[in-house]
Parts: sequence; C-alpha cells; structure tokens
Amino acid sequence: MEKHTAPARMVSRYVVLTSTAFLLALVFVRLVRVNQTTVALSFLVLILITASRWRLAYSVYLSLLCTLLYNFFFLPPVGKLTISDPQNWVALAAFLCTSVLVSHISDREHRQAEASEARRREIQLLYSFSQKLLLQDELSGVARTTPSVLASVFGFRGVALYVRAQDSVFYSDPDNSLLSAIDLKTWSESEEVVSTVKEVKLIPLRLGMQHALGVLAVTDEDYEASMYEAIASLVSVALERAVALERTNRLEAARESEKLRSALIDSVTHDLRTPLTAIRAAATTLVVEKDLPERERLDLIAVVDEESARLDRLIGQAIEMAQLDTEALRLDVMRQSVRELIELTVERMQHRLHNHPVHVHAADSLPDIPMDRKLIQRVLQHLIENAARFSPAGRPITLTTATDESRLMVTVEDEGPGIDPEDLPFIFDKYYRGKRQKGASTGTGMGLAIARAILKAHHGGIEVRSKPGKGAQFTFWIPMSFAG
Repeated sequence: MEKHTAPARMVSRYVVLTSTAFLLALVFVRLVRVNQTTVALSFLVLILITASRWRLAYSVYLSLLCTLLYNFFFLPPVGKLTISDPQNWVALAAFLCTSVLVSHISDREHRQAEASEARRREIQLLYSFSQKLLLQDELSGVARTTPSVLASVFGFRGVALYVRAQDSVFYSDPDNSLLSAIDLKTWSESEEVVSTVKEVKLIPLRLGMQHALGVLAVTDEDYEASMYEAIASLVSVALERAVALERTNRLEAARESEKLRSALIDSVTHDLRTPLTAIRAAATTLVVEKDLPERERLDLIAVVDEESARLDRLIGQAIEMAQLDTEALRLDVMRQSVRELIELTVERMQHRLHNHPVHVHAADSLPDIPMDRKLIQRVLQHLIENAARFSPAGRPITLTTATDESRLMVTVEDEGPGIDPEDLPFIFDKYYRGKRQKGASTGTGMGLAIARAILKAHHGGIEVRSKPGKGAQFTFWIPMSFAG
C-alpha cells in the first residue's frame, strides 16, 4: 500500500505548491497592489513554510517557481522572463540562494528528527526484547524462547540460535532452518562482528574477546550494524545470566545438601546415641548385677523398653524424612471420620502424654473427609507429642476442629512457654531445632517438617501462632474434597 500511495502523494504536493504560488501571484497582481519587496518576502515565507514541512526537493521546486513568477509578474519588463536592471539579477540570486539554503537546513533537520525517531524505536524494541528475555532463568528456556521472541519483536522472518554450551540449534520457525547446524557452529568461532551469507545475517555471540557463546542468524530486516550488535549483546548477557543462575543454584543446592547432611549427623549424634547409651547401660547392669532386687531389675527393663521404643521412633522419622526427600510418599485416600480419628489418636498416645489432659472440641456433625488415615494420624501424633513435650506437667492440650466452604481445620493448642519469635520462620524446616531444644536430648527437628510434607501431599497446609509464655497454637488444614 505504501509503494502505491507514495507517487500519488508526491504529485499531489507538487500540484498544491504550484496552485498556491500562482494563486498568491494573482492576488498581488489583481487584488492587492504591493511593492516588489513585499511580494518577495511573501514568496520567501511560502518557501520557508514548505521547507519546514516537506523535503528539499519540494522547496527547491517552489523556489524556482516563485523566482519565475516574481520575474514574470513583478520585475520590469512585466510579462516577460527578462531582467533589464543588473540589480535585479542580484536580488533574484539572493532570493534563490536563501530559499535553497533554508530548504537544505530544514531538510537536514527532518533527517535528524527521523534518525532520532528511528533510534527511539530501536531502543524501545531492545527494551521490550530485554524484558522478555528476563522472564526465563534457565539456559534451556532462554535458548528455546529467544528465536521466537526475536522474530515477534523485530519482525524477522526467520531466526536461528546456536548455543555452544548445549551444542544445539534453536529456530523461530522449524520449517525455516536458515543455515545448517554445522554452518552455524563454524560461524560461532568467527572474529567478524556481522556477516552476511545467503541473505542471512550472522552475528557471533560473545562476552569479551575470547568467550564465545554461540551465533545468531536472522533474515529480512535491514537494521544498522550497531542494532545487530546490540541484539547480540542482549542475547549473550541473557545466556550468560542463565548459566550463572544455574551454577549458583547448583552451588546453593550443594550447600543446602551439606547443611542438611551436617544437621542429620548432628541429629544422629545427639538423638540416636542417647537411647543407645541408656539401653547399653541398662543391659550391662542386668548382665553384671545378678543379684539385683526385683524392683530395680524391672526399672532397668522398663528403661530398655522405653528407650528402644524411642529409638524406633527416631529411626522411623529418619526413614520417613528420606521418603519425603525422594518424593516417594504415596497416598491411600479414603473418606474418614475426623472426630473418630482424633479420639483414636489421643487414646493411643496416652502413655506419651505425661498426665496432660486432652480436651477435644469436634462437632458430631463433621462430614467425612477424604484423607490418608495413617498419614494424617502421624500429623496429629507429631503435634500432640510436641505439645506434651513442651508443656508443664498437668497442663491441658486442646484440639479443636472447624470447617469453612472448602477446608477442614484442626488446631492443637498447648499452654507451654511458646516459641521464640526468631524461631518461627524456621520452625517447619527439616532438622531445625529452636533455642529451647538445643542441647536437649529430645526431638530431632523432623516432626514438623514431616507434618508439613504430608499436608502438602494432601493439598493442605499448616501454620503456627505463638504467645511467648502462654503457649503455641498449630493449625493444619486439608481440603474437603481431594482431587488427587
């Protein structure tokens, strides 16, 4: 459409200029009698207006036309294209030179304005492209999306990207491969900035002089070389950023793994060795002391039994944590009575409650909820056991249930010392033990992490509220319907 309208627009502008110049001349000849200076200045104003709005060619044409009209209608002898007075030659030359000079200056300003607008558009395109590149953090994601993003933002018909770190080529259009992978790999080592092969522009991607990242191939758009270099720089930075982020994530994962490993070793040292020591001491005493009174013998047997059970729980939690770490947790979901599950759990835990009365507030009208019975029971056991462990002897533990439109909520509340505010953000982290637990022989820091993982598998969650000196309140929830 542009190609067809341009000639018509050019012709129409020449017609308008010609008509305007003749009309102005007729006005001064027939309607308004003015001197030659006024006529010359009027023609000059018309030329200046034309020069300020349109190109040099239009103003030069108008300058010549006005010179002829001025000579024919206003300089003696009037009605002829001749000049009898040599001073008129000087006036006409000055008039024409001034017109051409102003037109040239105006045309140059037009070109500079157009160049500035083109640069502004290019900067806007580069900004838009850089914003879309930042949406991807992984190297594979950056490499895969860059060709299509380039094609959509800059209007390239085809884009190919060879990434050296992956030794792979990615295309904006699979049907338009531009160049073979071998050719692109060869050009990635090129020292040239921008090259053209088979109407395809090739831009090596590099950071610095030696660090080659790959090569970019584009077609169809005729941008300046600096634009291609800017595009290549953005792609290079995005690729290197993705590599750096992946490297950082791997290092962070390695540090976290080492931290967890150290925490687990610490847990084994302080928690597993304690019951083993007690069992060994009791067993040794039973073997060596043959004449122990029956009461002391029964006490030692009770120690062995209690510490064995505790050791079994610790090992079970470690195995449970390992299963959660490897995502080996599998749910056996069936609809269960919540009140019945809570009462059964409390009954089974009586020997661990240490004389803590448990108050259950659960409505009889609660609907059956889809859940894995054994796993939710473990969550309740962890929370009730924690409440009993950290509450003063004889203080009550309260269990309350509630529902909203989509969730069942269960709250376990104690009247212990509460949780220190600085411990709250980390209370559900694996192997984390708060200040009150450090140095104690109970607790591995796995119970709450296990509970959170089980609830997450149920598409639920858990939160804690604490009032130091007044107790802690743990609330967990699971959905009323389970999608799997």
